[in-house]
Amino acid sequence: MKKCLAFVLGGGGARGAMQVGALRALFEAGLKPDLLVGTSIGAINATGLALWGVDLAGVEALEHAYQRVADSGLMDPRLIQFVLNAISRRPNLRGSRFAREFLIAEGINPEYRFRHFQNVRLALVSADLLTGEPIIYGWDPEQSVLEGVLASMAIPPWFAPIETDDRYIIDGGALSNLPIEPALRLGATEIIALDLHDREATFDTKGMLDPLLTNLVYAITHRQLGLEMELAVARHVSVKYVNLKSSPAVQLWDFKSHRDLFKIGYEIMKNEMSGWSQNNQPASSFLRLFTKKIPSRISA
Repeated sequence: MKKCLAFVLGGGGARGAMQVGALRALFEAGLKPDLLVGTSIGAINATGLALWGVDLAGVEALEHAYQRVADSGLMDPRLIQFVLNAISRRPNLRGSRFAREFLIAEGINPEYRFRHFQNVRLALVSADLLTGEPIIYGWDPEQSVLEGVLASMAIPPWFAPIETDDRYIIDGGALSNLPIEPALRLGATEIIALDLHDREATFDTKGMLDPLLTNLVYAITHRQLGLEMELAVARHVSVKYVNLKSSPAVQLWDFKSHRDLFKIGYEIMKNEMSGWSQNNQPASSFLRLFTKKIPSRISA
């Protein structure tokens, strides 16, 4: 079987800056992926690398892009606007139009198809709530890259779902926040997975939500990831799982801390790599590590 190293980039909004720092450490170590698979902010990071370079120059371009995101107000942090968007029965089409315009300005041409990227294979994950299945943009090389990014980041209430007669597509984190299973489908034989999910960073705004809801979101995401890790074990695919977290936790919409998060992600990745053996460990070893790092009990 042909070897295929995949970088799997999970969702987590502004915490994606830690992935950028981690990617810098990986490239400095000489690691380069054959496949990039991303969900939500991970999809944006993956597309940025495919567009600007799967190397340190691409990382630097991503760093500059985060500053532009912070300046743009792409995800409105104002509490009142969040509440108004959340309770509205109408999808936030304005937010989606703004996101589309921003991505085009960043260089994601509407004419780009996945086949146009020759330096790496790119795949972006979204979720179809009508079928309950992840959607992998890039499986078909003729699909639109811009459409794939917008679908993967369509997280209400900031951005509107993509609705058709037979599909209701939202942010890929709803079904595969760390898309290991899609990477396996695409032929990955070795995976480095950068997880941004942080139980301490929820949608809650100043304690307005019932703890049951925030715990439910955590439990579902944790369960998804455990099953995808177990699938990698069954297929004998090595998964190097890296949990990128900051203290205090950063909310999805808070891009103002991106410079600090670059450094945190870089240091976490350097520390993780120092513990890797020269030979790939089996996925089961990383599954045990994963279960140690993420406790299974959910407290109310």
